[in-house]
Amino acid sequence: MRSRAVVVVGETPSLGRSIGDLLLSEGIPCRIVSDLDPRELASWVPGEEPVLLVACNEAYCRTARRWARGELRGARLVVVGARDPELAEVRGARIVPLPLERAPLVGLLRALIS
Repeated sequence: MRSRAVVVVGETPSLGRSIGDLLLSEGIPCRIVSDLDPRELASWVPGEEPVLLVACNEAYCRTARRWARGELRGARLVVVGARDPELAEVRGARIVPLPLERAPLVGLLRALIS
């Protein structure tokens, strides 16, 4: 399975923009959105679903919870900064704490999109 890009969901907008800038500077294709609306979901090609990187420095991460309920099938999930206690139980999600370390995040995303 190959991903065409990383979709950065900026639940915390400033964190999402910063991560998007970081990824673009590293040559990792990405789009930054504030939420996953029906048009975004309809653009996903089966077998080429994106890596979802959720930038969320809040106690509740809505995108990760949608993913855990199976609403975002096929997408791989990386959550940066979430303090949501429910995420500790979510199997398959990759949680990246803050402060963010550039090299491990970039390495993880390169592995997930190739």
